[in-house]
Amino acid sequence: MSEDSTALRAEERSEADKHDVLYRGPEFQRPLMNESAWTRFDQSQPVLDPYIGSMVRLGPVAGLRVLDAGCGDGWLSIILAKRGAFVEGFDISTEGVRVAQRRAEANGVAHQCRFSVASFYEIPLAAESVDAVMGQSILHHLGHKARAADELFRVMKPGARAVFAEPFGNSLWFERLRLFVPVSSGAPEDPGEWARQFKYSDIEPFKEKFDVELEEFQLLSRLDRIVSWQPFTRAVGRLDRWLLKHVPFLRPYGRAAVIELRRPA
Repeated sequence: MSEDSTALRAEERSEADKHDVLYRGPEFQRPLMNESAWTRFDQSQPVLDPYIGSMVRLGPVAGLRVLDAGCGDGWLSIILAKRGAFVEGFDISTEGVRVAQRRAEANGVAHQCRFSVASFYEIPLAAESVDAVMGQSILHHLGHKARAADELFRVMKPGARAVFAEPFGNSLWFERLRLFVPVSSGAPEDPGEWARQFKYSDIEPFKEKFDVELEEFQLLSRLDRIVSWQPFTRAVGRLDRWLLKHVPFLRPYGRAAVIELRRPA
């Protein structure tokens, strides 16, 4: 086995073990989801955060075969299925896939979802078989971006798009400064994952295969963890969007990013 293959397998084992433990937690044993998780996109809403931004970029999915890359416990797969997609979900965590299957059954979309335990580096689908790809906080876990780009390109149809929302850490000193804000993020891997967050340099392997767009979000994101009053958080979100649109030198300091990859037709 080559040195690269050994490192890849070690990465996969580490991610699988960590997430198997995570998905055994009590918060993942309640599979029924609130209807608002998918109906919210039927109403007009401002694009203030990366999740909304990624869903808006993806657009309508009814009738499409959509790959949920790194599906975890399946919450995004259920939303995509409820919005009319046929979903292929995979994750490196056996426990995550088990929870995803239960979630699909509990929410009445098991006939629209198929889940597999698999690696991003070996996606278990035929070439040119998916219309779109969606992922939430998955690319920054991958140490072999070029190999991931190859696999995405292989399974996507010509003209298909892949949209990912990722924690963004292009300026590592600024990420460390954020850690001093005395409020927990609520994410189990934050702040320990700060050094692995997605960076501008990580997009280069994808540019060799795809037309790429990257949009930064959440310049002032941790303020809404100190003050959770909705009018304040909406105002912070609107200020974020304005600053990141009109003041380009601030973009590297965003907290999150949405990456769109389009396979040339």
